[in-house]
Amino acid sequence: MINQFKSQNNDLTIIKLADNKGVIIETFETASLAGKNTTVLAAMQSLKAQAMAKVLVEEGAKLD
Repeated sequence: MINQFKSQNNDLTIIKLADNKGVIIETFETASLAGKNTTVLAAMQSLKAQAMAKVLVEEGAKLD
């Protein structure tokens, strides 16, 4: 499912931790831009609503 978003967004990193566990890191230039691009978040929250996933959202800054 997530691969459809990866092809659309170059700033998306997917880390698989186990068969059914992983982390998605999506980076944006500004917090305002992040608030306008919620496609991946909405998809993950729909899985949470169906009791198929636990979703935790964190906000931070990228260190170079």
